[in-house]
Amino acid sequence: MARLYLVRHAQASFGADDYDKLSELGLKQSTYIPGHFSDDPTAKRALYRGSMLRQKETADYSFPGLTPVINAGLNEFDHMNVLAVHQPVIHDKAKMTEIIMNQKDPRQFMEDEFRTAMGKWMNEEGTTSYNEAFRDFKSRVKDCISDIMSTARTEKQKEVIAVTSGGVISLYMTMLLDIPDIKMMDLNQHIANTSVTSVLFNDKKATLSYYNNFSHLPKDMVTFM
Repeated sequence: MARLYLVRHAQASFGADDYDKLSELGLKQSTYIPGHFSDDPTAKRALYRGSMLRQKETADYSFPGLTPVINAGLNEFDHMNVLAVHQPVIHDKAKMTEIIMNQKDPRQFMEDEFRTAMGKWMNEEGTTSYNEAFRDFKSRVKDCISDIMSTARTEKQKEVIAVTSGGVISLYMTMLLDIPDIKMMDLNQHIANTSVTSVLFNDKKATLSYYNNFSHLPKDMVTFM
């Protein structure tokens, strides 16, 4: 059997003008990812990444000796668009900040708003307003990982590393484990930056080996954004 490693990108710059760029901590986190893998020089590895900047920087810092195949199927869904369809005021940063800070529990308010927005997206409410419908996101993730596995079997690759995002990983887990799509939200919430999820596969089946392993990171560097 071959093994697919799904690696979540390192910490992005939450709250900054360019969220997609890794934070300073994220750049440091990336250097720890190689510690998760063996130093076996005979291992025939392939590297994939999405086309987003945080995925590119994570791959560049983590695997400088490998040339990645860029596959946009590994890109995260547009969470800002999903939120904006539910709460259009999000485009007014000052107004949105005022609304959040007037809440008794701002953090819980944001979590509740995001869960509501995700539920609408997944149930295809307001579908025409989304940049990418949920069913299309699900289809591209399924097709992308299927293509990666098919290529690995054809080219006799035993280890494939794919640098992606939490939404992609959590959605694929619901498909692999045959659980409801809605569980994607709970899974996504707990996927650590730079964590590794491993899937064993062959021509007949794919099986989860382990999920959300971030033991390569020092405890004080574990983040979830």
